[in-house]
Amino acid sequence: MNIASLATYIPSARVSLDEVVAHRGGSPSEARTFGQLFGMREASTLANEESAEGCFHALLQQLGDSLDEGEKIDAVILIQGLPSPSLRQSVNLPSLRRRSNFIAADAPLLTLNQQNCATLFWGLRLAERLLASGKHRGVALLAGDTLADFDLAERYIPGCTMIADGFVAALLKPGGGQRRVSGIQCFYHPGFWQGLDGTREDTKRFYQSHNHLVEHALSSYPEDVRKRAWLLPHNINRLSWQTWLRHTENRDRLVATDLLSQCGHCYTADPLLLLDRYAPQDTGRPALLLSVGLGGWVGCAAITSDALPEAVHAQ
Repeated sequence: MNIASLATYIPSARVSLDEVVAHRGGSPSEARTFGQLFGMREASTLANEESAEGCFHALLQQLGDSLDEGEKIDAVILIQGLPSPSLRQSVNLPSLRRRSNFIAADAPLLTLNQQNCATLFWGLRLAERLLASGKHRGVALLAGDTLADFDLAERYIPGCTMIADGFVAALLKPGGGQRRVSGIQCFYHPGFWQGLDGTREDTKRFYQSHNHLVEHALSSYPEDVRKRAWLLPHNINRLSWQTWLRHTENRDRLVATDLLSQCGHCYTADPLLLLDRYAPQDTGRPALLLSVGLGGWVGCAAITSDALPEAVHAQ
C-alpha cells in the first residue's frame, strides 16, 4: 500500500500556553515551567469561520487534483481521536461525497473514533484491508480533530501535553511507490484504560511508561530499519523524547519534534503532518510513524520509498 498523495493543514491561528493554562486555573509560573520542560508555547486552532468538515473538503480537493483522468476515490475513512462532539468537530461524510465529483457515488463512508491519538493506525490497517480485498483502488483517509468549540482548558493535560488542531488527507493505493506503507502494528495495553478521564496519577503513570510502550511498538521492525529511520511520532511533548533519546541504545536515533513548538500536539494527525516534512524520498531514510495514545492504544507503521535502493519493507 502506498500513500499516493498527501495533503496537510495546520491552522494559522494560535492560542498561547499562558491562556490555556490560565483557563485550567493554573498560574503563570505553571505555564512557564510547562513550556520550558515540554517545549510547547502555543497551540494551533481553527479560526472562527473554519470547521473540520471545511478543512477536509479543501484537503480532498487536493487529493482529487492528483488523480488521473477518470480515476475515482472509492472509499473514505474518517479518523478522529477526541471524544468531543461539537458543531465544528463533526464531519458530514455523505455531504463531502456529494460535493466531490471525484469520489464514487457508492463509495463506503467509514468512521473510526477510539478516543485516542493512535486511532490513525487502526485507520491505516482498515485501508490496507480494503485495498487487499481487490474491491477498492483508491481510499481517502481523513484524520484530524478540533477543540475550537470548547473552553481553552480542554486543550491542557497537566504534566503531559497541550492539544492542538491539525488535519491531513491521504490517498492510499495498492502497491508500492514513494511512500510505501508496511508493517502496520496496533496494540492495546489495558492497564491504562482510564485515558483522558484519568486522574493526574493515572496520567503520571502513563507518562512514566511511555518509553516502555515506545520500545514495545518499535520492536516490530528490524534493528537496521530502527537505526536508520526518522521516527515521526505523536507530539506528546519534548521531554518524553529527550528522555527516550538519553537511553544508550537510542542516542543516535533521529526523532522529528519540530512541530511541537510550532503548533502543539495535533492528536491523530501528528505522524502524517511530520511525514509531509520527512518523506523518505526527501530524507533518503525510511520513516517510522508512531503514536502512543492515552488509554493504552499504540500504533506504528513503516514508510519507505521504492526509489531508494536500500528500501527495506517491514513485515
